[in-house]
Amino acid sequence: MLAGTASLMNRQVSSWVRQGGLLGTLAVLLPSTALGWSNHPLCTWQAVAVMPGMAERVVTAETLGSFLGDVSDRLPAALEGEEIWARAHLPFYAPRPDALRFGGASAVGKDAASLRAGFVHAIRVNEGMMLDLYVQRLPGVGVPAERVLPWSSASVLESLEDTEAGSLERVSEGDVLRVADVVATATNEPDLGLDIGLWADSGSAQGGRYGYGAQPFGNPHLSYGTQAPFHMGFYHESGLVYRAAGYLQHTYPEARIHLFMTLSRFAFAQGHPYWGWRFAGWAIHYVQDLGQPYHARVLPGVGALTMVGIGALDMLGIHGPQVAAVTRVTNRHIVLENYQYRRMSAAYRAHDMDDPLLAALRDTSDDGSLERLGASSVREIVSAQSAAVADELDAQLVRIFPDADVVVADAADLDMNSVSRRAPAAEQASMTRLVADRMRQVGRDTRAVIRVLDPEGVGR
Repeated sequence: MLAGTASLMNRQVSSWVRQGGLLGTLAVLLPSTALGWSNHPLCTWQAVAVMPGMAERVVTAETLGSFLGDVSDRLPAALEGEEIWARAHLPFYAPRPDALRFGGASAVGKDAASLRAGFVHAIRVNEGMMLDLYVQRLPGVGVPAERVLPWSSASVLESLEDTEAGSLERVSEGDVLRVADVVATATNEPDLGLDIGLWADSGSAQGGRYGYGAQPFGNPHLSYGTQAPFHMGFYHESGLVYRAAGYLQHTYPEARIHLFMTLSRFAFAQGHPYWGWRFAGWAIHYVQDLGQPYHARVLPGVGALTMVGIGALDMLGIHGPQVAAVTRVTNRHIVLENYQYRRMSAAYRAHDMDDPLLAALRDTSDDGSLERLGASSVREIVSAQSAAVADELDAQLVRIFPDADVVVADAADLDMNSVSRRAPAAEQASMTRLVADRMRQVGRDTRAVIRVLDPEGVGR
């Protein structure tokens, strides 16, 4: 999400802060920056490029209807096992209503549309997602006009500033695709709307059925904001923060990661490698999100006591500090995403694969610290490392972008990569190092997921 998405939020901050305390305000405003990294395929292509044989591997495209038509009698057991796991291991998980259980024997022989609807409801994602066949192409690679996928076939959003609609190429069932392209494309799909409008107060029919309850934090009236609790995981705040705002623990990245890894294993085991890789990409998205410090910490650079103090002032009618704190964290998040996207996109277009951010994604020197992603490592390693550097990165953003706390309403086209070059060389180097470190983790974590799921065991 780039700067233009935040303009409406910044105009409405003053009215939303009345909902009670700084942490209450964050409950409304955090999801205005619900994207973790901008345009995930830019990260994924580089991360998988260094995996042995990945560049040469191909897979045959298959529609969701064909996949479900073949596995409809076996899929219910896999989904029920996943539901049992989530209820047992995720303390704040909202159980899936039994009425949404995938049909089992009753689903056999149903048409593709009915199977798709039953599946979408069973995994509780946005029912407007078409889940058509397509691949995203690299920046600068043209897609013939007749093969461009209509945006509405990929997303429930009107647009996404960091993804060019013309970069999505429609493919047909039976087409042979590079595995790397399937995985990379899929890592962006959750940001295209999988998790939008799923809450009881989202104003959607699906939200009333899915059983998630009211949105724990974020503004339910901003469509993009409704996905935040699925993409953010605040596992490393102080006890004081959790006592003041327990709802911050009601997040779903772990549930999404485990669910989509389960579906990936299932698809591979049933002889449907295309969906094995596509589900793998979905899981990777949330893992990559947790490598973004603004998705792992509520207010980087602000201590727990300060947060509570600002909230107390707001309750006394002194709203200025609260408005400033929320606007500040939102804008810094936007600036980081803009810098990362603009820099990486420019490097791709210039064929500069030696750019430090792209090179870091291919750097395997730290892979030994997390060779295979496990359920506990999502919290104990991935988000923990991201949260640990949040304050340092937040401070560096201020040094290299002195105006980072002021994102103007019409700044959608602002290029923070270009802006960064106005800073002293030492500050540019520090910014490059810190963001490259984040990319190094994203690359490591991406490969850690693939090593677990790849049926050929490449890279294990």
